[in-house]
Amino acid sequence: MSDYREKERYTHNKNLRLQLSDDRTYYGSSKDVSLTGLFFVPERHDVEAMIGERGTLYLRSGEETHSFACQIVRKTLDGLAIQITDNPAKFGMAISHDVFHSMLNRMRDKEKE
Repeated sequence: MSDYREKERYTHNKNLRLQLSDDRTYYGSSKDVSLTGLFFVPERHDVEAMIGERGTLYLRSGEETHSFACQIVRKTLDGLAIQITDNPAKFGMAISHDVFHSMLNRMRDKEKE
C-alpha cells in the first residue's frame, strides 16, 4: 500500500455527525480533510460500519448545519475515511469557510493577548 493521496489533506478538527442509511448515528470529529472527503474519528470505538456503506455527514459551520451524502471508503482502528458523494464543491466551500473563520478567530484572540 502506498502513501499516495489523490487530494491533498489538511489538518482540521470539527465536531461532526454521521448518520448511516439505516439510521445508525455516530458523533465524532474530523482529523484530516480534503476537497472530497475527510477522516472521521468517532467518539466511541464500537462503530458498526462497513466499507461501501452510504449515509449523510452533518457539519456545523457558524450558525448553519450542512449535510452531505457520503460513502465509507476505508475503515481503520482509529476511524473512517469518508468520501463526499454528492456536491463535493459545496463540501469544499463549507470546509474552506470554516477553516477561514477558525483562523480569523485565532488571530483575534492573539491580538487580545
